[in-house]
Amino acid sequence: MLVDTVENYDTQKVEFLKNLREKTIKNISTREDPKKIYSFLGKCGILSIEEKTKEIYIGVPNEFIQSQVKKFFKKELEASIQEVYSDGFKIKIAVYSKFQSGKHKLQINIQKILGTNNKKNTPPENIDKKTKEKLKNFFGILFDQRYKFENFVVGGSNQLAYSASKKISESPGKVYNPFFIYGDVGLGKTHLLQAIGNYIMKTQNEKTIVYLPSTKLIDEIVEAIRKNTLSNLMKKLEQVDVLIIDDIQFLANKEKTQEIFHNIFNDFHINQKQIIISSDRPPKELDLLEARLKSRFALGLVTDVKKPDFETRLAIIHSKLREKGEQLDQSLCETLAKNIQDNIREIEGAINLIMTRKNLLEQEIGEKDIFEALQTLGYNIDKSEQQQVNIINAENKNTKNTKSFGKIVEYVSNYYDIGIFDIKGESRKKEVSMARQMLMYIAKEHFGWTLEKIGDYFGGKNHATVIYAINNFKKLLKNNKQAYNDYQNIIQDFK
Repeated sequence: MLVDTVENYDTQKVEFLKNLREKTIKNISTREDPKKIYSFLGKCGILSIEEKTKEIYIGVPNEFIQSQVKKFFKKELEASIQEVYSDGFKIKIAVYSKFQSGKHKLQINIQKILGTNNKKNTPPENIDKKTKEKLKNFFGILFDQRYKFENFVVGGSNQLAYSASKKISESPGKVYNPFFIYGDVGLGKTHLLQAIGNYIMKTQNEKTIVYLPSTKLIDEIVEAIRKNTLSNLMKKLEQVDVLIIDDIQFLANKEKTQEIFHNIFNDFHINQKQIIISSDRPPKELDLLEARLKSRFALGLVTDVKKPDFETRLAIIHSKLREKGEQLDQSLCETLAKNIQDNIREIEGAINLIMTRKNLLEQEIGEKDIFEALQTLGYNIDKSEQQQVNIINAENKNTKNTKSFGKIVEYVSNYYDIGIFDIKGESRKKEVSMARQMLMYIAKEHFGWTLEKIGDYFGGKNHATVIYAINNFKKLLKNNKQAYNDYQNIIQDFK
């Protein structure tokens, strides 16, 4: 067997094969980028030379590297072998798992041969500054500082995508790589992509991040092909640590662009550099993209952003109003949240329209203004008198609910002998936290309060905190007998 034969090579044969490999690598380096050579051939080696069949076996550490070397370097290897050894020889590429460690006797130090170890004389911050400036001028795409994690409203529809984005921004290239996020238009995908970039730039200044809408990537590749400068584009991308591609679905039917992006993707993945991709649908539904691309998109984490529920939409409205330093009555905010269900951008558009009306006409916003703004955006609104009465009734009901809920807060306070100030405050004592979570659960389940209203009542807790508290108490009801009994006693006694 080949494995047994290789391990029994004497010193003279080992040196001969290593020397041949060194000459081959040096020959290839006159035509190929050293970083690319190191990425694909760093752990390869020459296993044997078959003079009778004129075949030279190249060993690679695993099947993935085998497929990449066959595609990108087989012709180069054969041409180099024929130049430095003998004409007529063909290359056979075989998996040899013992090369995985990089320390096998047939392997050599490619970095030393290529001279890639001597590129750290310039201080990292200077390299970073120059690189970023060049890339900014080259691609012309900047991050929008408005998009941050702090102003992204988290709900059940986007919790996983948000949490994964945070993890990636803290350790780019080390977790969830690649990261594929999909969902309909206007649900916050671009906000998350930009937030990742802004966070990394702020906390890890040595990283170079590029954000490219796929249409811009297509333009860059087409222009590079037309001008025969594709190698320049690839070299620019080699300087990037985090590559963010928005709306990858637009690569459909662009066969040459897909091929080049496939190479870019592989370079990033092999070198453990972060790649983030967004789309309007999951990888398997991108019918006009190559199968090999779709399979690679699913190598890391695939997650979606769904349409936000009512509470999340309401929280988004309040968040947008706070950003603008504006306020609207709760009932008017609820009317917006009930009618605009599918697109966060339209929520922001409605708020802009309403606030422009308020400032230009110098008058307070009422129900009529909300209805007219929604109609302007194309929504069919029933402006009947009954609907207006329902809104007024809802306001009265909310007022009544608040008074009634205050009584149950007092009851729970006495039940656990805990101060109301502590319950509505920031105390993290176990009994206080459980009482607070129970009351948030009651407010949601028995009083029909929105998450925003619950958060405001308990001292301005944010949307995510309220969701966590309610879900945690649900678990307690299932798993904690004491909590279940207390809850049942309180509900029955209060009734």
